[in-house]
Amino acid sequence: MKTNNMEYFENLGVGFTCPHEDAFVPKGEKTYFRIIKAETLTSECFLPTPIRDDRPLPDGFDDCIGKSVSLYDDLQGMINGFFKVQAGKKKNRTIKIGELQLTEKDGVLKQTFDNKNHHSWWRSHSFNVASVNVQEIEI
Repeated sequence: MKTNNMEYFENLGVGFTCPHEDAFVPKGEKTYFRIIKAETLTSECFLPTPIRDDRPLPDGFDDCIGKSVSLYDDLQGMINGFFKVQAGKKKNRTIKIGELQLTEKDGVLKQTFDNKNHHSWWRSHSFNVASVNVQEIEI
């Protein structure tokens, strides 16, 4: 992984190499997705998810991953993973999705956890929130 002295949005001083050595630099060729919970799209929509005491941490979680933003590289994989929707079963709910085309200036990614579509993204200061396409979908 080569990051050309990238400045990350989060403080990545966690006591070991962070981002992980096997993180990769995106090339703008793939679309990534994130649930947008806020009414207005802001930088805060792309912060690490706070750890909750009432939920177990996934296998492979460490302090470095705790400084990353969860993204998915497949919309249906995200919906299934996030909402635990069974195949073919509708929940009749509208959600907002952010679509991101990340490039090398935006940070680095690593596929993480059991969901093959889940990626941890270490966001750079150069990421431009205005580049995100937001859509509403019904699940």
